[in-house]
Amino acid sequence: MKRMNKLIIILFLFSVSFADTKIGYIDSQVIMTQYEDVQQVQVELEKEQKRLEVVYKKSVNSYDSLKQALDTGSIILSKEKINQMENQLLQKQREIEEFQLKYFGPQGELYKMQERLLQPILQVIDTAIQNVGKEKGYDYIFDAVQGSIVYALDANNLTADILEELKKINIDKEKK
Repeated sequence: MKRMNKLIIILFLFSVSFADTKIGYIDSQVIMTQYEDVQQVQVELEKEQKRLEVVYKKSVNSYDSLKQALDTGSIILSKEKINQMENQLLQKQREIEEFQLKYFGPQGELYKMQERLLQPILQVIDTAIQNVGKEKGYDYIFDAVQGSIVYALDANNLTADILEELKKINIDKEKK
């Protein structure tokens, strides 16, 4: 809510400052929840996540069974057998941790799959935003959720001007 209020204030200031400037906004969260292609990706991701969770639970159950066998049999087992089982436990624990990182970690397979599946959809959404911006004559379109510009007229792009000014600043620094 605070973000929305800040955005409204910014939009108001822009509209007062630039009376001829046409500004719009989108709610990317609504787009992502209502666009059917995104919903299909979510279904695919949930299926893959559930499949991976089954594999993960099997590994955890195997670890728990081995640990329980070690705990209950430690009285009658030889030291060599106990060491062997402890090593197996450590190995299984490493395998579980590696599995978690490989599939559920920040750069894991599930994350990569999400990126791969969403990338073409995000390009389509961006194209739609660009088309609406041009067709309806908007100078800027903001994303209310992220508070960022998702569309702007090229005529309002100051990047080249800033780069040129930076060159001037660097030249002035070199002269001193």
